[in-house]
Amino acid sequence: MDLLKGIPPSQSDLLLKEWGYDLLQEYDEIVRLSGAGGDEAVELATGSGRLAAVLSCRFDSVVSGDISLSDLPRVHQRIPAERMQNIRFVQLDMERLPFADDSIPLLFCINTLHETEHPHRCLNEMIRCIHPSGTLVIGDFNRAGFDAMQRIHSIVYHNDHPEGSIRSEEIEQILTDQFRTIRTINTPLNRTFSVTGKH
Repeated sequence: MDLLKGIPPSQSDLLLKEWGYDLLQEYDEIVRLSGAGGDEAVELATGSGRLAAVLSCRFDSVVSGDISLSDLPRVHQRIPAERMQNIRFVQLDMERLPFADDSIPLLFCINTLHETEHPHRCLNEMIRCIHPSGTLVIGDFNRAGFDAMQRIHSIVYHNDHPEGSIRSEEIEQILTDQFRTIRTINTPLNRTFSVTGKH
């Protein structure tokens, strides 16, 4: 049985499905195509819990961190009950991550940088924390993704969806300068990089 079927869709997920997208399946595809292995994963940031739910189905141990834990009741509803013991939620600031240098073997950050006030600081912190033999999986919406999020925000939240101050091409250049191997994963709503071999 596909564990992802146990993740209840949000209102945004249902709208996306009406438009021909499945962000849960897309996240799962990104995880699989990233080539990331092991039993443990760290995620930034928890948000609505969509990626946390996917990771809880694919890893035995997940740490999911966010600047605020106020949405945890909603997030808990998204984690399949049989996977809840796989995940631990922590409060953290992405500009000052509470992890030692070179300490994290696997870190995911998807659809998050556009929400941050200082994305370069956040990216630098992630790079600092990744183990030299570890994998960083980081990406954000492509044009179709941002357009879909704007439609959702207009319908559900009656506001605009931010696009942030750092573009995919700039993220790619920073990663290329810091890592030996970079793999680009293009999915319907996202452009994601899986990088290894930190210099």
